[in-house]
Amino acid sequence: MALALRRRPKKQLPEKNRPTWLFRMRKFFYHGGKVLFFKYPGFTLQDLAAVQDSVDGPSFTLAAQRMWDHPVGRRLMIEQPEITLDSVDWRALSMLPIDSLGYNFWHHMYTNGILQDVDFSNPVVKWDEDTEYAKKRYRETHDIRHVVLGLSITGPEEAILQSFQCSQLYQHLSLGIMTLGALKFALSEGSILRMLRDEPRAWRVGKEARFLSNVYYEHLWERPVAEVREMLNITPIGDRYPVKERHPDAPWERPSE
Repeated sequence: MALALRRRPKKQLPEKNRPTWLFRMRKFFYHGGKVLFFKYPGFTLQDLAAVQDSVDGPSFTLAAQRMWDHPVGRRLMIEQPEITLDSVDWRALSMLPIDSLGYNFWHHMYTNGILQDVDFSNPVVKWDEDTEYAKKRYRETHDIRHVVLGLSITGPEEAILQSFQCSQLYQHLSLGIMTLGALKFALSEGSILRMLRDEPRAWRVGKEARFLSNVYYEHLWERPVAEVREMLNITPIGDRYPVKERHPDAPWERPSE
């Protein structure tokens, strides 16, 4: 009943309250320059977020609209769940069957050393409330897309993932990464044949798949990865997931602080 009664909010701030083009470009060149000319940790994830927020805010406004127009997406916009270090029961995920989405998500985060919170609560370039949640949700589910596509976090596979993401929701940042990444890895790692094969393939998979911003992953943790892929109409690009063996550290206990 709450879903039916809640009024749908505006998708955007009034024009005068939205970040201006000039302000966005200033932030884009400042933070983009740090990313371009400094090595990590000379720049931070906040700098990367500021670059994306500067150029792709309108894309996330569109994502918010598509979420409001879909029954599951609407529920996400209303309930606004989080996938963070504190909001997810990682021990429970690490105890699920090894073919499940939840276990493979935990395995991906833990083995790659990315089981940590990233605070994007104070964006440099801030859009309206709906756009901010659509963007937040998109970032929090980034690594789930790695799992459902069967991709690790190597440079070439990140560029391939960006091709999938850009076909689902056009973003200037994704386009830049998939284009420059393909060139970089083709030259530096001899991956030209793979990039020529898998980036177009990932684009087609993204076009055919369900719009993943409208997926309530928290209700799918126990489902086998293969079943989730079928439900989302996704053909995996890589074979990294599901894993074949349980990690020796599972069940995982979060270190006491």
